[in-house]
Amino acid sequence: MSLRIRKAQPADRESCLRLDHTILTEYAWRMEEREDTGGVVVAFQTVRLPRPVIVPYPRQAEDLVAGWDACDLFVVVEADKRIVGYGTARALPGHGVCWIHDLVVDPAHRQKGIGRMLVSHIAAWALERGLRELVMEISLRNYPATCFCRALGFSLRGYHDRHWRSSDIALLFGVSLR
Repeated sequence: MSLRIRKAQPADRESCLRLDHTILTEYAWRMEEREDTGGVVVAFQTVRLPRPVIVPYPRQAEDLVAGWDACDLFVVVEADKRIVGYGTARALPGHGVCWIHDLVVDPAHRQKGIGRMLVSHIAAWALERGLRELVMEISLRNYPATCFCRALGFSLRGYHDRHWRSSDIALLFGVSLR
């Protein structure tokens, strides 16, 4: 299989929207927040689900397209001239951060290094712009993505409650580029 990463073109949008953005998981992260003496304690714990669950992507088509229009980088991965994945990111130079908003790989092409390829490409792009950190937002329910981030050296940097219209919690994973 021949893989090629390139800048997305307007004609690629339909192909990107047609990709299956869902994930199948048997695990999720659970967030617990409690008042403790003198403060608030937030804990995240991995839990096994009673059965495998299909988790929808936290952004719907109209939100995806609006995000694509606002991003600084939108790249696609082609396998034999067919789009099998894409990534989007924004540069936040005032913070020294490259924020990865979307990282999608079609289920038939997962576990083949395409996600790593996208993250490497985005990291190189960020370094060219003098940015020092990558941050990726992931739904609390997307356990496979949290494992992926951790395998790439990302660590949990925080969370944002009700991050998307779906009201999902976003876990923020980051890694230093220097």
